[in-house]
Amino acid sequence: MFSAFYNIFIMEFVGIDKFSLLDYDNYISVVLFAPKCNFRCPFCHNGTTVLESHNSISFDEIVQFLQTRKGLVDAVVFTGGEPTLMPELKKRIETVKNLGFLIKLDTNGTNYSVLKDLLDSHLIDYVAMDIKNSFKCYPETCGVDDFRQKNIEKSINLLRKNVVNYEFRTTLVNEYHNEDSIIEMGKLLDGAHNLYLQKFVDREGVIKKGLHEVSYKKAIIFQKLLQKYIKDVKLRGY
Repeated sequence: MFSAFYNIFIMEFVGIDKFSLLDYDNYISVVLFAPKCNFRCPFCHNGTTVLESHNSISFDEIVQFLQTRKGLVDAVVFTGGEPTLMPELKKRIETVKNLGFLIKLDTNGTNYSVLKDLLDSHLIDYVAMDIKNSFKCYPETCGVDDFRQKNIEKSINLLRKNVVNYEFRTTLVNEYHNEDSIIEMGKLLDGAHNLYLQKFVDREGVIKKGLHEVSYKKAIIFQKLLQKYIKDVKLRGY
């Protein structure tokens, strides 16, 4: 009976990409999708994962699959949704790490204590943290009013200490980003090693339809503004 009761609270992954060349630069990876998120970013490509119920994939099944990919795949990416909402995340990362894979974590930085614990435990090889916008524009851009600003600030500061390889990344959306918000975002990330400005694509699955990409010309302007604060600013998808 205890086992049945416990299983109610197990959060399983809801998707798996068994072969990716895009999610962890220079490595072949398997990507695991967590089911929930504390944000509702209108431009989120995984909107169906965040908003809808899905069939889950047992972690035992994932481990069995990964055991067949030793020597063929370099890394496992934990993404979402927001994977740090998963209570079992640390144990699962430990299990995958012990299989010999590199670990990448995608996060919005709102669960600072979880991020710090994973880094202190030397379980993560690379962190990609989403920076949505300037803090003034965060509520509109991430879709919630309480976006845990202090935790995000602490996560930014933690990564800027270079305790692990990392990147900050921002998906540029014409409706949400302008020169003023980009400058404020640059100040927020001042001293960071790198930032990727990602091209938005209005594909099926986004939470809000009808949003538009930032043009290449405008993205270059944003890039130059940010280079005053961040060592390496690159465009991704342009």
